[in-house]
Amino acid sequence: MKRLKDYILPILKSYSAVLFNSSVWGGLVLLGLTFLNPNIGIGGFISVISAYVFARLIGFKSEFLRFDYYIFNPLLVGLSLGYLFKINLVSFIIFFTAGILTFLLTYTMVNIFYNYLRLPVLSAPFVLVSSLFYLASFKFSNLFVSDLYPHFQTNPFSNLPIAITGYFKSLGAIFFLPDVLSGFIIFLMLLLVSRILSFLSIIGYYVGVFIHGFLSGSFYQAFTDTSSFNYILTAMAIGGVFLIPSLKSYKFAILSTLISVPIIGGSKILWESYGLPVFALPFNLTTHLCLYVLFSVSFYYITKLYKGTPERTLDYYITYTRRFPFTGREIGLPFSGSWTVWQSFDGEWTHKGIWKYAVDFVITDEKGKTYKNNGEELSDYYAFGKPVLSPVDGHIVAVLDSLPDNPPGMADKENNWGNYVIIYDNRGFYVLICHFKQKSIKVKTGDYVSKGAFLGLCGNSGYSPQPHIHIQVQLLPRLGSPTVPFNFTSYISENIFKDIGIPKEGEIVQPVISDKSLYNKLNFLIDQEMDFYFEDGEKSYNFKAIIKMAPDGSFYLTDGKAKLYFGILNSTFYFYHLDGDINSPLKYFFFSSPKIPLFYQKNIYWKDYLPLLTISSKIKRELYLFLSSFKHDLFNIKVESMWQSPDTIKSKIHLPKENKEALIRISKDRGIEEVIFDKKIKIQRRRRIQ
Repeated sequence: MKRLKDYILPILKSYSAVLFNSSVWGGLVLLGLTFLNPNIGIGGFISVISAYVFARLIGFKSEFLRFDYYIFNPLLVGLSLGYLFKINLVSFIIFFTAGILTFLLTYTMVNIFYNYLRLPVLSAPFVLVSSLFYLASFKFSNLFVSDLYPHFQTNPFSNLPIAITGYFKSLGAIFFLPDVLSGFIIFLMLLLVSRILSFLSIIGYYVGVFIHGFLSGSFYQAFTDTSSFNYILTAMAIGGVFLIPSLKSYKFAILSTLISVPIIGGSKILWESYGLPVFALPFNLTTHLCLYVLFSVSFYYITKLYKGTPERTLDYYITYTRRFPFTGREIGLPFSGSWTVWQSFDGEWTHKGIWKYAVDFVITDEKGKTYKNNGEELSDYYAFGKPVLSPVDGHIVAVLDSLPDNPPGMADKENNWGNYVIIYDNRGFYVLICHFKQKSIKVKTGDYVSKGAFLGLCGNSGYSPQPHIHIQVQLLPRLGSPTVPFNFTSYISENIFKDIGIPKEGEIVQPVISDKSLYNKLNFLIDQEMDFYFEDGEKSYNFKAIIKMAPDGSFYLTDGKAKLYFGILNSTFYFYHLDGDINSPLKYFFFSSPKIPLFYQKNIYWKDYLPLLTISSKIKRELYLFLSSFKHDLFNIKVESMWQSPDTIKSKIHLPKENKEALIRISKDRGIEEVIFDKKIKIQRRRRIQ
């Protein structure tokens, strides 16, 4: 049964992948729809089957073939040949051969496009192979079908305006079914799968047809030209698939549709001179040109990971950017204990211009003063002589510790940075720490230091009127180089744990040290198993969760229906995201505590965000996702968590217009012992990890 499933699901998904989604039921609908014209249905099915079986026979794994373009290109070729040839033994051979040939060409082109252009292959192999077989068909005249179009007893769309029927016919033409009924069914399927894709299909079609009609002077001709499906595919690809859905992506969808109008006109003249339909050549050419430029300039909204539909991709993107605003330049605090931010980014004194990305730290007492007594001596200052620690792992590239410490209220204007250490982090940046106490630095150029290693003592050298630590990140090793944005990791500020951030002026911060015991409890190992009992009102059952590793080296917890990815980073355990069946009980692990600080401290709480899939109402969820494509911060689901005891976390989930509570208990050995979500959903451990 599993082996059969491994074949059926990818084939069904190949049908829906033509419309940029991975819906299995949608693929089943489209598969059945193609058989409205048996020639087309049989041609597509034979080609896709032959390609998939051939790929498995020569050693391709199902994980590799999850990339839909390996299968949907053979499918499209089979549909196009079924549109042209009648069904007989010879045409079966052609469908079979075309499927395998398209797979071989797709694999070759994927490697060329990715390695040299960093572009997706799209349906370019389909265009090439279909054109080749259409040219060859002049030698096979006995294969032509007698009638290319299916007939229906009744036509419920006969009274619709041509502006509407033209849209449906163009949708149907994507599957070589250029009739209104087929297009209407495809539209309904698309609408149920993705509101964003259906919206873009409408926008793309009518923008393209309007420009076409305006340029040609005949709107009737524009609405009856079924090659307008290229406008639909272009708008969907640019606006919802390869760019994160947003107002900007919608603008690019419109612009790319405008560009495709003359490309379609020119392509038709060239292709039709050889007796060929234009196929999806304009869509491929327009999309490849736009994506190449956008990828080259590293456009901000490029989709890094497509999740099957634009909605799922958008939800993942918004949630991930809220949860992990990482720049690649995350560092630890350069001290232990509690320190106060004296000056932060773009501070009011010296953190200006090219040096605005820097932070100064001092130590204050309960009255907010930085010194005791009268503050006339350096020894009066709480920060003076305190240890300064390395915020990163790296090599020491420059050291100076010979400058004297200034008396309080004085500053050395000739040596602004005072005594300093510059550390090179292998991630490609330098960390500058300044104002060390004279002769206190214990590292030298060339040394390798680990994060938390002792560097020296806080002093008052350089342009420093009172003892403090100055820290900044720069891309060049030269002293005084321009600063760049960075973040501190794992610290407490005003009873709030922050896994990442930049504190503001006046904030008192304290670095966090991981609890080794808690770390071990949440450090899951590959192939470890946990048995759970799930209860939701009247429904209850047992399920098993197993730890697995993905091909990219990430780890996930799976129950066979979904994959819950997790990891440990900077003293924090994260549930990153959930893939697969959103009805899996694993989602409640994610929802109950998306992140867990690896330390316990009473009265400390933290914040996080969840994806909109947390919303139980599908109608609300999909509406919010569609509206979020116009404004990303329109909705959010915030989670506030705190330790209830050393092994129990209590959370409040703030949904739009409602709140839910959750509790998660960590096992005494390793793993999760219990999850309670919204009081009625309970997941309990049945036995220990094996």
